[in-house]
Amino acid sequence: MDSQLYEIIFFIIFLILAGYLSAAEIAIASFGSQKLEELREKNDKTFPLFESIKQDANAFFGTIQISTNISLIAASVLAFIIAIRLINPLFTDSEIPILNQYSKLLSVIIAIVAVSFLTMVFGILIPKVLGFKYAEPIGKTSIRSLILLTALFKYPVRLVTYISNILLIPFKEKTNFSQTRISEDEIRILISEGVKSGSINETEKEIIENIFEFNDLKANEVMVPRTEMVAVDINDDDQENAKRIIKSGHSLIPVFEGSLDNIIGVIHTKDYMRSFVEAVSVSIKGLIRPAYFIPETKLISGVLKEMQKRGERIAIVTDEYGGTEGIITMEDILEEIVGELKDNTKMEVKEFTRLPDGKYYILGSMSIDDFNESFTMPVATSEEYNTVAGFIADRTGKILNSGEVYKYENLTFELIKKIRQKMVQFRVYSDDGSFGEKKL
Repeated sequence: MDSQLYEIIFFIIFLILAGYLSAAEIAIASFGSQKLEELREKNDKTFPLFESIKQDANAFFGTIQISTNISLIAASVLAFIIAIRLINPLFTDSEIPILNQYSKLLSVIIAIVAVSFLTMVFGILIPKVLGFKYAEPIGKTSIRSLILLTALFKYPVRLVTYISNILLIPFKEKTNFSQTRISEDEIRILISEGVKSGSINETEKEIIENIFEFNDLKANEVMVPRTEMVAVDINDDDQENAKRIIKSGHSLIPVFEGSLDNIIGVIHTKDYMRSFVEAVSVSIKGLIRPAYFIPETKLISGVLKEMQKRGERIAIVTDEYGGTEGIITMEDILEEIVGELKDNTKMEVKEFTRLPDGKYYILGSMSIDDFNESFTMPVATSEEYNTVAGFIADRTGKILNSGEVYKYENLTFELIKKIRQKMVQFRVYSDDGSFGEKKL
């Protein structure tokens, strides 16, 4: 067996080892406290092993990372030697003078590109995608071998850590392998690769990406705007309030006194209906529960945590002056992650619906062609957009927030429902009331 064959064999071994370690690191790092608790409850044999690495997580993950880097370096060096040996003759034997003259330089450049691709894809990206997707089986399978590896490299890892800490003294930092985390960009890359390989489907990808965007959303970007709130005035006639509550179809209704800017609580529809059945006359005064108020600039991630902690299902969004801007429900927050939720108790949503005041609810997904064919006041068409939402985004250069309006000639488009970065529904009307459906 000649040296070239040995080089190829060892290259494959080191590449496989690097891939194995990369996948195992991602898999084991994903075992959080909840997953470990599940293993404990099931009396899983691997639970004590996962618990044992907590005693010196720095040494454990340090061993994996150092071993991975050594394997990648070894694989890269061997691959470079093999690539140079294969590529260089192609240029030195070429009849083209310039290729012959720069044969070594060209060989090195091509070898670097080829080696980088091989080690990055097969030694890092693909293993990390698999480790992320199949965390439990890979983690449980690899934990024993990695604990053994940690024991073997215990002192070399300590030496490397000690030297690193000395070099980091000017920066007032310390080496801590156990604090290694996957960045958002790395996860996005892993997810994209997972979709390409078929190990992650589009729905899973969408939910994960929504979670990243979710952390940046503010209350005023998700809320149902003030103009679309269903609320009752405590001073109104009980029968009128009863009609409004029953007609709304909502489980929670804000209660105000005199003005929407003076919300005094919320009423649960089930409480009202129970009292309605038990009594001839029902007053909402005795059924009001305290309202939960949040500022319009509060991040939705914080709103969700507080609502879970307090057991709230609805929050009143206020501006800097304490005025009511809108409301947010648990359903609104959930839709930001999983997409629009279908309600089987409601009628099928039409592309447009005429309101009693002559205004129209129009879906953002309605095509511009259908809009122009249906209504008396057409809007401009363009190859840049196909829908009403696309038209608004093109004209304004942004995604509107709930409650924002865009005026086009004599038309007013008011966004009343938004899910993530999708403008779902508008209220459309003209200032002079001339906007309406075409007569057939």
